Amino acid sequence: MKTIFVLDDDPEQAELMAQALTGRGRRVRAFSDPIRALAALSLDGADLLIADLSMPWIDGKDVVASAQIRKPDLKIFMVSGYPRGAEIAAESGVPFFAKPIDLAQFRAAIDEALDRDDRPSAG
Repeated sequence: MKTIFVLDDDPEQAELMAQALTGRGRRVRAFSDPIRALAALSLDGADLLIADLSMPWIDGKDVVASAQIRKPDLKIFMVSGYPRGAEIAAESGVPFFAKPIDLAQFRAAIDEALDRDDRPSAG
């Protein structure tokens, strides 16, 4: 079972994204506190992290950097309504989705990222 962490300082937004991704043999956990999300990542692990860019305590760029150190193979997506969000995500080397999120494209990208792990390697 794949585990997805969704982090957004707006609890309603975190829960909406989590609900959109629930199912398909996945466990989805919503967080509105980046410190708790990073602690859970260290303790429980996850296969994919979706992080909002703009948060009051720690910005998404710092969360992504910390998550990449804790779990280098973690798949990460950044989301934001912030105008420079795509540029900041590119600097961090992670895919980006602008808010409001196109849920069909979002789900397809998440499916693709998670399914890559399940494919047999060539060779």
